[in-house]
Amino acid sequence: MIPVRAGMPRRTPIVAWIFIGLNVAIWIYMVYRGGRFYDYVIERYGLIPAYIVEGRALYTIVTSMFIHGDIMHLVGNMLYLGVFGGPIESRIGHRRFFTLYMASGIFASIAHTLVEVYLAEPIILYGWTGMRIIDPRYIPSIGASGAISGILGAYLVLLPASSVRIVTMIGWIPVVISIPAALFIAGWFLYQLYAGILSVTIPQLYFSGVAFWAHIGGFIAGLIMGLALRPRRIPAIIFDYR
Repeated sequence: MIPVRAGMPRRTPIVAWIFIGLNVAIWIYMVYRGGRFYDYVIERYGLIPAYIVEGRALYTIVTSMFIHGDIMHLVGNMLYLGVFGGPIESRIGHRRFFTLYMASGIFASIAHTLVEVYLAEPIILYGWTGMRIIDPRYIPSIGASGAISGILGAYLVLLPASSVRIVTMIGWIPVVISIPAALFIAGWFLYQLYAGILSVTIPQLYFSGVAFWAHIGGFIAGLIMGLALRPRRIPAIIFDYR
């Protein structure tokens, strides 16, 4: 299921567009500079969990949020940011949206780091060249999905009654349908949680290269911030007539 629209923003989502433009521009520049530069950027500015707990390269907690691995990684993240970011920025304003995005991304990076360092097991892969052991603590993590997960968390509590249009398949035919946004986001989060648990309990069978715990951490951060930003209703005053 691919989301294509989740409500019409009442104001221009300037910050969301800036984030999209920045991510796209960085990816294009990396591709333009070639493979060696591409690998250098990922190794230098991607988040390596072992380095973070050692107090090294702490800047990668932020820089890793603006690097993507390939065109599908970039397009998928920017699609979600464009669909869900606009309505949220319209609801909470530009500055709060900026704070939500960055704070969710930072929290996602921290959650991913803690899980990879303290819970994840070495990954054993078998191929025609023989056995290969991968230490997840030293795998660079990149992408904006942790920050975007925070937007989904905030969307769930700030715009729960809205609907989202998605592209799905009926047989071989793609169709566009509308479903409640709360249902779509809840289903998305439950899948991340399911996959995240599998990724640390049976990593040999469930090594996908996806940072599920970054998604989970970012979502929880966005959910909490969304609750804090939710308008509070003024309770009705009850009179006792005597």
